[in-house]
Amino acid sequence: MTDRRSPPGRSSWPSRLRLPKDIAVLTLATLGGLALVVWGWLMQGAEYTPGLLLQFGSSLVLIVPLIVLGRVLERRMQRTQDALSSDLADIQAQMRAARARLDTLGETSRDGLLDRHRRRELLLREAERAPTAERLASLLHEAAGLQAVDDGGVRTRLPGSDLWLRLDLRRTAAEPNQPNQPNPQIQAQPGRSADETLHLTLEDRGGEAASGTVWARDEQASAVARRLTARRTGVVPGRASTGTAATALRDIDGLLRLLVATLRTAIAARTGQEPQDLGRLIELPNEQWAISADGLWCRQRYFHIRTEQLLDARQDWRRYTLTKSWVDREHFLDAYRTAHALLSGSASAS
Repeated sequence: MTDRRSPPGRSSWPSRLRLPKDIAVLTLATLGGLALVVWGWLMQGAEYTPGLLLQFGSSLVLIVPLIVLGRVLERRMQRTQDALSSDLADIQAQMRAARARLDTLGETSRDGLLDRHRRRELLLREAERAPTAERLASLLHEAAGLQAVDDGGVRTRLPGSDLWLRLDLRRTAAEPNQPNQPNPQIQAQPGRSADETLHLTLEDRGGEAASGTVWARDEQASAVARRLTARRTGVVPGRASTGTAATALRDIDGLLRLLVATLRTAIAARTGQEPQDLGRLIELPNEQWAISADGLWCRQRYFHIRTEQLLDARQDWRRYTLTKSWVDREHFLDAYRTAHALLSGSASAS
């Protein structure tokens, strides 16, 4: 049996001959107007001709300019539409190209960040395993580049002592007689400038130095500890807890690992791996508080006493903080006393 229906996508010939509705209405209106003109001419005869010509001429005067104007506007709109279509196509092409570049850049940046994170983590683990001068200098350089530590480095308290051990990286001035001749004893290492030297300093709570020394790149930590003890004993005899400090410095590797832990916390806080940023870190007096260049931070929740608030005698932040139920009184008082002494000394020096 043959299917007599029209093929899909093709309309039948009656529907193709059917006029659109608006054209049909216009045609009927035109025929109706023509019929009225003829009727009026039949009723008035020759007297109707001048009026008919006048109306026809008026219509031409009105309609022809409108038709011409419409054609001009239509052509301009078409040109504008073509230009907009061309511009839109160019914009879409540029957006696709930009998206492709961003995807490429994102992958490159992501790979670079992951690679840097892996290298940083490897360096931290190596420093925790064996805290050498070269590794600690590289870590300090990395943390300083992130603005994660204070310009004066980081420090930790000697157990059972009233002294702190500070680790910092300082630039050495070039000798005036040989400005362009490299020092054969200093070799440039990845992540560390050749004109930077590592320093270890014994200091009191407020940051006043008791003794200090340069830690050479290839020197053992135990030798530096003995030199620190000897210089302190010779330069500042009888100062508090000399024997306790000397005993603590015998475990110099343990003290250096505490400094590595401080650097790890500083880098993690700055790179978003910790719940909050801790500023440019100086010291971790205990597990609840951190001392940075811009004040005292709580490590367990967002609570920050800025340096100017800490040093303002008119604001009793110590009493206010002790009213908090989550505050460990002993930990806070020790951290507050240390931060006040240390930051007041820094403010006086600046």
